[in-house]
Order: sequence, then C-alpha cells, then structure tokens
Amino acid sequence: MKKTTLALAIAVASLTATAANAAYEDNTFYVGGKLGWSELYSLDQNKVRAFSRDVKISTTDKSNVAGGAFLGFQANPYLAFELGYDWLGSAKYKRSYHNAGKTYDVGHSKVSAQGVSLTGKLSYPLSFISDDLDVYGRAGAMITIAKWKNGGYVKESYGKGGTKTDVSPVYALGLDYRFAEDFSTRLEYQYVNHIHTKTDASPDAGTLSLGITYRLGSPAVEAPVVVKTSERVYDLNADVLFAYAKADLKEKGREELDRLLQDLIKLSPTQTAIVVIGHTDRIGSENYNQKLSEQRAQSVMKYLVSKGVPSEIISARGVGKSQPVTGSECNGKRGATLKACLAPDRRVQIEVKATNLQQVRETTH
Repeated sequence: MKKTTLALAIAVASLTATAANAAYEDNTFYVGGKLGWSELYSLDQNKVRAFSRDVKISTTDKSNVAGGAFLGFQANPYLAFELGYDWLGSAKYKRSYHNAGKTYDVGHSKVSAQGVSLTGKLSYPLSFISDDLDVYGRAGAMITIAKWKNGGYVKESYGKGGTKTDVSPVYALGLDYRFAEDFSTRLEYQYVNHIHTKTDASPDAGTLSLGITYRLGSPAVEAPVVVKTSERVYDLNADVLFAYAKADLKEKGREELDRLLQDLIKLSPTQTAIVVIGHTDRIGSENYNQKLSEQRAQSVMKYLVSKGVPSEIISARGVGKSQPVTGSECNGKRGATLKACLAPDRRVQIEVKATNLQQVRETTH
C-alpha cells in the first residue's frame, strides 16, 4: 500500500476525534444525597463542666452514621454553588465520681449536631486518569444546630440541656466520578470547625461520605456518530468522541476512528492536504468555545500524525461557535432540549484536498 494511501486512511480515521461539548452545562442545577461516618473531635473534657475535680469525664460513642442532601447550581464547568443539609452525628459523655477507692456513676450527657450550609465548589479534571474523574474542593459557612442533653445528677445540677444555633466554617475535599450522562458519584471528606453548644465545649465534626448526584438538564442518550461525505469533506458529530468540556479522545471515539479507517483505507490519493476544523455550539462564552474548538482540532491532528499521517500535510484550527448550522431553529429552547437541538453545531470537519480529484480513486490492492 502506498504511503499516501496509509496517510489519508489514518488521517480520516482520526476525524471522529474532535467535537465540542461542555462537561457540565452552564446555568444548570443538580441534586444529590450522601451517607457516611462522622466523628466529633476536640471534645476536651477540661472544657466540660463537672461537679468537682474528683468527677472524671469519659467520652463514648463519638463516631456514628452521618448523612445529608444537597442542591447545586453549576455556574460553569469548573465552578458550582451548593446548598446542603447535614446530620453531623453525636457524642456521649459518662461522668463518674471516685471516692475511697470506689467509683460512682453521677450522670451522663449527650451532644448532637446538624446544619445547613452554603458553599462554593471548585473542580479540576483528572484527565490523565479518566475523562470522567474530577477532584474538587468546597468551602463556605454552615448554620449549625447543636443540642445538649443531660441525665442523672448532671441533669439535676445543670438542667436537662439546651439548643445552640450558630455559624461555623465548613471545608470539604473530594473526588467526583461521572458514570452516566445524568449521574455521578462522589467520595468526600468534610470538616466543620467549632460547633458551639450550650456548654463550654465546641467540638469539630469530620465526616467521610459516599454520595450520588443527579444532574438536571443533561442529555439522556449519547448521540451516535454521523459521518457525511461531500467530495473530500467529512463532517462528524462530536458528542460521542469527547467527554464534556474535555479535549481528549474517549476510548469510544478511538474505536469509531479505527472503524472509519477500515473504510477509508481503499482511498489512494497521490497528493493531499488535510485540514482539521473544530466547531462548538453556542452554549458558553465566545472565548471559551474558541479555545475548546482549537484544543479539540489539535487533539485530532496529533492522533492522525501518531497513526502515520505526515505532519507536513496536515493542519488544525478552531472556529468556536462562529459557524453554526442550526440557524434559528433552536431559539426559545432551554436546558436538555436546547442542547439536543444544537447537536449538529458540535462537529469536527476534516477537509481532504487532492491536487486533482481524478487522482482520488479506489484501489484494488
């Protein structure tokens, strides 16, 4: 097989690799829930009032089940805001009095905490591991509600307890993995600092949880690859080739390119010039879409070169959202309906130009 035949075949095989979409569509919402394990820290027994120096305080059952729910707003692919509710767990205190070598139980206390938080969430893609994996951090404030209950002689001396509402800082670090178009799962560690109670103690709450998120407005079904040819121009649908807001080919995209390569290996041009052009839809800013289209066009070109296309005959450029094909037919649509309507705009064009079209023929060997 001629070198130019291999170059063109592999070049066009890489066509499938460059389409633009957004990882998480701007200005959309998501909901989720989480369940895990919590522990209350910094419950210093010296800060908890006792009857006398002879009364010893021991902490028991300060680790237990925790959970919560959250509502999020996705401002852009990297920034979101979350309103959440958390049950932060509880801890028990046992008080004992030592006298003449004997120990007497003089009562017990229990503190529990819950809260409502508002946090900002920054995400960063870990594409070197998986196109669907992000690391993220959250920070903000939580309105905490701490309850303190006393029993036994403690209740008689200090009352039955009380409730304290205050504001505490909250931080979290986690991993988010998208396993379906609408669903992702997250592993997170959250820390709430200084939960104020009616007593002198101000515990911290650390929670390790596993959660699930459902994104509203995401397309339910991945669009199939559509390949059209007009002389030497190939148009490919982008949605199957890239993860949202990513410029790296998915495994499925490479497989589609490899299948396309088998069909194009019959072409044997004597001279070619190959141009890869990335297009996006109109969702998002002009600068964001221009950069994304350029990155994806470059990704396709590099893949083609890695498959044997001579670097001197191929180039790449992005045109962002400047050349839509849907016109005004999507006006008035929003959310998932708009995204599905704009699918034809998200494409990659591969222009294969021969010096003379008559030189492009089907080979029998």
